[in-house]
Amino acid sequence: MLSRPLKHPSSTRLRSGRRTRGAARVSLPAVLAALAMVAASVLFGIYGPRMQQRGVRVAGTPLADLIKAVSRSAASYSPPRSARLADGDEGVDADGTGGGGPSGAVRTAIEDLAEVLGPGVEPPSFATLDLALVGSTIERNLAGASGVRLVYESDRSGGRVFLFEVRDAMQFTHFDSQGRYLPLLSGTRIEEELELGPTRLGLVILGFEDRATVIIAINVETAVDVADAIRPVLRPEESSVESRGSELS
Repeated sequence: MLSRPLKHPSSTRLRSGRRTRGAARVSLPAVLAALAMVAASVLFGIYGPRMQQRGVRVAGTPLADLIKAVSRSAASYSPPRSARLADGDEGVDADGTGGGGPSGAVRTAIEDLAEVLGPGVEPPSFATLDLALVGSTIERNLAGASGVRLVYESDRSGGRVFLFEVRDAMQFTHFDSQGRYLPLLSGTRIEEELELGPTRLGLVILGFEDRATVIIAINVETAVDVADAIRPVLRPEESSVESRGSELS
């Protein structure tokens, strides 16, 4: 009877070692898949809350509705004939006041603002911009809110600026630059170009604690100058930075 040749112990250990090294070899596709999962988790942690917030609708009136309302009000404005002389403002300075005190337009504006916003609010002066207050009207329904329409005109250029003081800014909602749906908070500043048919007007919205200020001018530059006179530009960390054409939803 023939005996089987004995396996050499070292040969057995060698083959076993090869199997061990093969089993321990790292799979490149598996590593890439793991890294992709980690990256996806990190990105979801950063952008997930923002994406989720996009679908959350805060109770309130879309800011776009307010813009439509003030645009209609501005378009319907008809300047009274000889408005300055009717108020006895022959000596009125560029800021709407004369040597004898506030003009009739300023007095009316103060009364209108007090009725809508409460006492202590006065119409801003834009003497440095060559704009004088020529009219004030209480608006009872600006997208469901009460407000005051102030009209300023320039003697030099004939340009006109509409300024709306609207009660309770936080009832209006909009998307911020990060896609979050928020109320119009104090410190918010939005600059837009408003298209009314063939005309392209400048629009600036300022959020205050007790009101929203909406400015409509012949162009964006003029609207920005008026806004800067009301409230200087805040540093980015102090204000919600606005992008053009994306926040009036």
